[in-house]
Amino acid sequence: MSTRTELFEGALILTDKGPRIVVGMTPLTYVTRGIDGGIEEIDWREVESAREILEGRIEAVSYSVTAAWEGLSTAGKEQALDRQEVVLEILTGYARGHAALAREGEPFWPFNPKDQHSLRFRLAQMSKRLEQGYSVDRARHRENENSPARSKRRLGPSSPNTLRNWCTAYTRSVNGGVFALIDGRRNRQQSLYESLEPEIRRIADEQVSRLDGSTSDLNIDELYRRTILALRSEGLTDLGVPEKTVRSYLSHLKKRAGRTTRSQRTNHLRGSSSLTSFPALRPGQVVAIDVTRADNLVWDQWSQKVISVEIITALDVASRVVLGVRVVPRSADSHTAGLILYDVLRPFVMAIEPDEVHDWRWAGVPESLGLLPDAVSEAESISRAGAPLIGEQAIPGVLPESIRADHGSIFTSAHFRNLCERFQINLLLSRGKKPTDNAFVERWHETLQRCLQQAHGHKGRNVSQRGSDVGKLRVINDKPVFLGDGPLLTARELELHLKEFITVDYHRSWHQGLTLVDRQVSAYDAELRMTPLDIFDAMLAATGRLHVLQRPDLIYDLLPIVWGTIGHAGVEFKNLTYDCRELDEFRNVTKGFFRDGDRAAPFFRDPHDVSRVWFRHPDSDRIIEVPWRKAHQLEAPMTDAMLAEASKRVRQRGGNRALNSGSAQKEILDQLNDVGDLERLRRNPEMSDWSESSLIAARMRTARSKFDHAEAQGLMDSTEPVKLFQDRTTSDDTSAGDDLSSYFDDVWPDYDESET
Repeated sequence: MSTRTELFEGALILTDKGPRIVVGMTPLTYVTRGIDGGIEEIDWREVESAREILEGRIEAVSYSVTAAWEGLSTAGKEQALDRQEVVLEILTGYARGHAALAREGEPFWPFNPKDQHSLRFRLAQMSKRLEQGYSVDRARHRENENSPARSKRRLGPSSPNTLRNWCTAYTRSVNGGVFALIDGRRNRQQSLYESLEPEIRRIADEQVSRLDGSTSDLNIDELYRRTILALRSEGLTDLGVPEKTVRSYLSHLKKRAGRTTRSQRTNHLRGSSSLTSFPALRPGQVVAIDVTRADNLVWDQWSQKVISVEIITALDVASRVVLGVRVVPRSADSHTAGLILYDVLRPFVMAIEPDEVHDWRWAGVPESLGLLPDAVSEAESISRAGAPLIGEQAIPGVLPESIRADHGSIFTSAHFRNLCERFQINLLLSRGKKPTDNAFVERWHETLQRCLQQAHGHKGRNVSQRGSDVGKLRVINDKPVFLGDGPLLTARELELHLKEFITVDYHRSWHQGLTLVDRQVSAYDAELRMTPLDIFDAMLAATGRLHVLQRPDLIYDLLPIVWGTIGHAGVEFKNLTYDCRELDEFRNVTKGFFRDGDRAAPFFRDPHDVSRVWFRHPDSDRIIEVPWRKAHQLEAPMTDAMLAEASKRVRQRGGNRALNSGSAQKEILDQLNDVGDLERLRRNPEMSDWSESSLIAARMRTARSKFDHAEAQGLMDSTEPVKLFQDRTTSDDTSAGDDLSSYFDDVWPDYDESET
């Protein structure tokens, strides 16, 4: 209805009271005459063109009929206008209602107003004429012959009583006009099942409402049976149940609920989501964290097996910057959730060289990034030319005000809650069974598909997407290879691949969900395409410098604290004795030295590596590593879970009562090495309660723990100052055109350098 048209004297405008002919114009209105001869002015702003749908019938329509008119099909509009012509010819003698628009030969007998025939006579003659015209309509006959089931009859024979009803409805002062002539079957409103008793509809609604995705799907026969039983249980046996109508109503409800359990769950949750975007205004206001299963199989070098892993991600809602990502074994625990918070708190840089991409490393935060116009100008240059890949790419860090997570046990655990309380972070838990509460990170999981499908070992999201060769391994050059694919990545390589994708691709790509909130910036009105890092920089410049913890020993603030008394033999936790020379000065401290009431001192304990604990020196504030006395004899990964399994076996052999104090630790050591022996675990049926996957997960967690602590210790021992982020828009090392294919060939087989 948006096509432009020029109205003229004699043009026809369709209004809710019938057609009106334009007889004159003023600077702001059209002067029109109705079929009764009355003059009325219509504001030109209340008129729309009708050329697109009713060319040759009317020139324009008024806004008073636009909404209802647009709801009709073309056939419905044509039928209503045909009936209007019949009614107008009966009442005025002219099919278009006005003598000035008379067609050739009009007015026909007996509809000339001068003849003054009775309405009854005119109705009878019009009915007769319609019947004669219908019988000789050759086009209609051809339509019926070619497609009898789809005959497009516009206006068939009508009895005089039907025509009288049309005229009466058309001339009503309320709800009259052309819309009174619309076929009710084409203009049905609201309910299609008004004939059903309200109680029957209520029971049927209740039965279908239970299809929310949590139960298996039901067919119409079962839903009908349950509806009848529910009616009988409520004593509604006197209601006449029209089976065909009830089944049709149930089918209508089930289609709306969803044909599959997945669609039923989606439709059930649809009403719980917000109708507007979250108004996050600054980085760190809300950080979304979630865990998802990696859709790639990875190779575990220690067990020589193909395993599945999980990906835990922290996403800044305001800028969509990925603040931290880790590949972890199944299933993630509360300490893993604490480690991703550690990644959120500390900023990173990632160095990219022509032949190598380094892992993320800890860095500081610059004092300022310039003013907002500078950030916009920088973003514009990036969008047009692309920032160089070579150099150091920034991954910012923030101190979150709030964390959005689901009700998973890792986020509701006492450890994670204590961390949020320690750093004064609000923990916002999503409502049960409503993943839309954390929609931003859920959408990130979809973006991850672009990264995971570039790596070898992609197995699809479910079995319906899984290729027939997935799982068929061949060893080529000592590397496991899927048929038709390539060498599988290890968990560590997969994590590095994710970080490369985030740094080089995701953070540097236009994000359609990001816009600037300052409309005074001309770039916003020009619909500037912004990347996550662009928005982060712009928001950071507008809100001021972010204050985050920049200590290299930050990881120890996120470890659980245990209290133990330092004696001559060291400090003991769970029958394990830890000791080192740095504890000598604290072996004979007085009560209240560390806390009131006793001589216990605080130690940091990593559940993923309990072969050592850490102690912060109260004077120098230096972190001291305190190893287990028998750690040098340890051959197995020593996590909390492994220690619990070894302790259980000691208890089964009689516990510490059967041992002296000197042999207790040796027994635990033997059991740890026993449980950690993969070949023995595979051969010994008595050890079946300790699964091979649990042992693989323990080794992965311990290896990652050693990596994180070695990184922290290296930073603390370094005499060089912490390096700040480099500017992403400039680099003195090399240009954007340097060849990276030598590195990316192994990770991104289909890497196209020109696209970056």
